[in-house]
Amino acid sequence: MFGRKKEKEVKKLIMMHLEKVSIVLNSMQDSVKFYLDGKIKEAKESGYQTHLVEEEADSLRREIIEKLHKGAFLPAFREDLIGFVAQQDKIADRSESCCDFFLTQRPEVPEEFIEKFNELLQATVKTFSPYKEAIVSMFEDYEVVKRNIKNVNTFEEEADTVEWHLTRDIFSSKLDLARKIHLRQFVFHIVEVSDVIEDAADNLDIFIVKYQV
Repeated sequence: MFGRKKEKEVKKLIMMHLEKVSIVLNSMQDSVKFYLDGKIKEAKESGYQTHLVEEEADSLRREIIEKLHKGAFLPAFREDLIGFVAQQDKIADRSESCCDFFLTQRPEVPEEFIEKFNELLQATVKTFSPYKEAIVSMFEDYEVVKRNIKNVNTFEEEADTVEWHLTRDIFSSKLDLARKIHLRQFVFHIVEVSDVIEDAADNLDIFIVKYQV
């Protein structure tokens, strides 16, 4: 399936896109950490890096679509591949949106919740590692792909558990309702990243089963 020149070019672009998404995610993680530590200047710098690399990832996504329109793969396969890459691109989109949220709205995180926010951030980013391994192996080893997709689902559930406990603690606190809601929005923007990673992994699972690449 990836024997022709155009197909090999698309495969290479997918891997390049994956790497850009990984950089965006890591920049977002750095930005959140800096923000929670009160290092606003550094948070803004990492947030800006997130924005720049997200644009590069989006450019690669468009390049992949262009290659497909020019005849790489059979028509039915092209549509599914475009959907797959679009879902992967959402990981970068949501990472950028997370930075946009806290850098523009500046939610005030009480000291008592900082450790839990860091735990949530770590659990969210952890979800990406097995996803990345699955993509790297998607053209070579189906069993490795399946194993890593399962790990994505496991890690995403762990992130959901941290989210649940943090949300409970926020709304059980003595903060006023407005601050509770603002902190809950911050939680949502962080954990949404792991949600879209899981969605991308599920999309990959369907893609692999359908075409057995």
